[in-house]
Amino acid sequence: MSLNVEPPAPAGPPEPAAAAPSPTSDTSTEVPDQAQPEGTGPRRVDGLTDGGSMRPLVVFLVTAAVALVAAIVFALVHAGNEREQERLAAAHASIVQAVDDGLSAQDGLAQQITEAEQVLAASKGKVADDAVRTALAGHVTAAKELGAMPPPSIPGPGTSGLDAPEDIDALEAKAAEWAISLRTTSTTLAEATKETQASARRWQQNRKDAQTKARAAEEQAKKTAAQLTTAKATLETVTAQLKVSVRDSEYTLSWTADSGAPAAVRDALATHRAEGQAALAAAVNQDKLSSVRALGERREAARAAIEAAAWEARATVADGSNGRLELETLCKVGIGPEGQDQYLRCDAAEAWKKLGTEFEAKFGKPLRVEYGYRPYDWQLQALDEFGSGQVAAPGTSNHGWALAIDVPTDDGFRFGQPEYEWLAANGPEVGWHHPEWARAGGGREEPWHFEYTE
Repeated sequence: MSLNVEPPAPAGPPEPAAAAPSPTSDTSTEVPDQAQPEGTGPRRVDGLTDGGSMRPLVVFLVTAAVALVAAIVFALVHAGNEREQERLAAAHASIVQAVDDGLSAQDGLAQQITEAEQVLAASKGKVADDAVRTALAGHVTAAKELGAMPPPSIPGPGTSGLDAPEDIDALEAKAAEWAISLRTTSTTLAEATKETQASARRWQQNRKDAQTKARAAEEQAKKTAAQLTTAKATLETVTAQLKVSVRDSEYTLSWTADSGAPAAVRDALATHRAEGQAALAAAVNQDKLSSVRALGERREAARAAIEAAAWEARATVADGSNGRLELETLCKVGIGPEGQDQYLRCDAAEAWKKLGTEFEAKFGKPLRVEYGYRPYDWQLQALDEFGSGQVAAPGTSNHGWALAIDVPTDDGFRFGQPEYEWLAANGPEVGWHHPEWARAGGGREEPWHFEYTE
C-alpha cells in the first residue's frame, strides 16, 4: 500500500480547508493502513489539519485579551481617580462655602452684638421683666466668645488634611458645625434682643399707663376736693335754710292752731318739723364727700317737706285777707335766700319780671327777690325778730297783699349804688316805686323795699 505525503504548509495564514465532499461524492478519504512515522507531516482527517499552524493565532488572541484587560483596568482606575478628584473638589467647595457662610454670619453677629449692647445700656432699669434682659446679657457673652473663634483652616485638595475621605468628612462636618453655631447664635441673639426691646416697650407703656393713672387719680382727687368744697357749701346753705324753716314752722303751727286749721294738716307739719330737727342734729363726716352730700340731701328734703306742709296748713285758713291769700292767686317770682319760694300778685309779678329783664341786660346779673308775699305767720316771726319799729303789724303790711318786694342789699341795693339808683329811677315805669318813707331821709330808710301800685 502506497502513502500520500503532503508537502509542508507555507508560512503565513493557513489556507482555507477544502469543502467536504458531499455524501454522494465518490471521493473517499484515504486512511493509511498504518501510522506514518513521527515528523513525516500532518495527517488529514476528514479534511481538517492538526498541528503548528494554530499556535500564532492563539498567541495573538491571548495577547490581545491581556492588552484589552489591561486597558480596561487602566480605564477603570483612571475613571475612579477622576471621580475621587471630583468628589474631593466638591467636598472642598462645600467646606469653603460653609466657612464663607460662617464668616458672613460672624460679621453680622458682630453688628448684632453692638445693637444688643446698645439695647442693654438703654434698657437698664427700664424693662417690664428683668429676666429677659439678663438672658440677653448672657447671649451677648456667648456671642462674643463665638464671634472671636477663628474659622476652621481649609487645606488645598490633595494636601495634608484632605488625603482621605474620612479627613474630608471630618473637616466638612467641622466647618458646617461652626457655620451653624454662628447662625444659631445670631438667631438666638436677635430673638433675645427683640424680647428685651419688647419688654422695654412694655415698661414704657406700663410707665405711661401708671402716669396716666396717677394723673387721673390726681385729677379725680382735685375733682373730689372741689366737689367736697361745693358739697360743704351746699350743706351749709341748706342747713341755714332748714333752721329757718324749722323756726318759722313753729309760728305756722301756732297761728294755724289759733285760726282753726284741721289737726291733720298741723300734725303733718309737726311731723316734718321733727324730721327737720333730727336732720339738723345728724352727724356728718366732713372729709367724706358721700357723707356730706347725703346729709345735705336729707336736710334739703326735710326743708322742702316743711315748706310744703306749711303752705297746706295756711291754705286751710286762707280767706283772701292780708297775709291769708290763696296761693292759687299768686305767681312765683323766685326763691329767697332762705330757700323759700317767693310770690307776688300776678300783675305785680309780670311787671317785676319786665324790670328783671332790663336789669339783667344792664348789669349782667339777675334781679333777685329776698321777700315777696309774706304770710301772716311770717309777719309774726319778722315782727318778733326786728320789732315794731322795722316791721308792720301782721295784717297791715303791703307784703301781706303780695304787692311789696325786698331785694338783697348785697346785690347793690344801698343808697348811692348804681343798682339801687337804676331800680328807683326805672321801676315806676312799670308800677314799682320806692316809697317816700323808705327813701333816704324818709324816716324809715329801706333802700331794699319797693312797692307796686296799680
